[in-house]
Amino acid sequence: MNSTIPVGETEVPRIGLGTLYITIERGFGAARADAVALLEEAARLGVSFFDTADSYGSGSAEEALRQALHPYDGLIITTKGGFRHERLGTWVPDALPERLRSVLEGSLRRLGLDRIELYQLHCPDRRVPYAESVGTLADLQTEGKIQHIGVSNVDLRQLEIARGEAEIVSVQNPYNVRHQWDTDVLDYCTRNDIIFIPWMPLGDGGISWDDPMLRRLATKHGATPAQIALAALLHRSPVILPIPGTSSIEHLRENVTAGGLPLDAEDLAELWPDRRGGL
Repeated sequence: MNSTIPVGETEVPRIGLGTLYITIERGFGAARADAVALLEEAARLGVSFFDTADSYGSGSAEEALRQALHPYDGLIITTKGGFRHERLGTWVPDALPERLRSVLEGSLRRLGLDRIELYQLHCPDRRVPYAESVGTLADLQTEGKIQHIGVSNVDLRQLEIARGEAEIVSVQNPYNVRHQWDTDVLDYCTRNDIIFIPWMPLGDGGISWDDPMLRRLATKHGATPAQIALAALLHRSPVILPIPGTSSIEHLRENVTAGGLPLDAEDLAELWPDRRGGL
């Protein structure tokens, strides 16, 4: 199992950090008082891939990243546009071309960058042909404001449409050991060497850490059930790059070390019974 993965021209460790939880609510409001310290600790622990979005706290997560990590030496900061998050828990797609241009400019300003290394279309918007939304990012790439393009929350048809408009280097869809809605998309990414960034890799409350199998494997490896769940993803496909989010430095440290768990074929056969152990 590879411990790193190339994102464009940069190799990064295969466990990154999502920044949804560094705001005072889940992706809403100002950055937490300890957000900068958590981000600094992540970089110190070797995290090199940080995922954010303009809609996380209306830009407050991006501002915290700049305060903590700018000028990002050796780091990949990926952000997204295409959602509005103006009320807690209410995410409204908005991928109109003029909106995407506006939010990209805001992200560049908040992050203190001239170009986003990896910019992802956060979601499809029914009001706009998907090719048009992706095409807007392709135009911004031509203008030098985006280095690489990714997409998020897509099905196979939308992914193929996107690939007709631009080179797509990443897909960010929900996926974890208990909820595998997008296995067809993951398998497509594996065949085509496209990075698959599972959001919700620890279930966002949807995985029971009292699960007997996870607890048994955790005891076997001297780990936590959450670490087993993360390690399982790394073994599931070589293109997977999990981005577990947290507001806890203790959990951050646990997440980062999960990549070193030596899961064996027997473990993986339990975790991925329909995938011959994920090997």
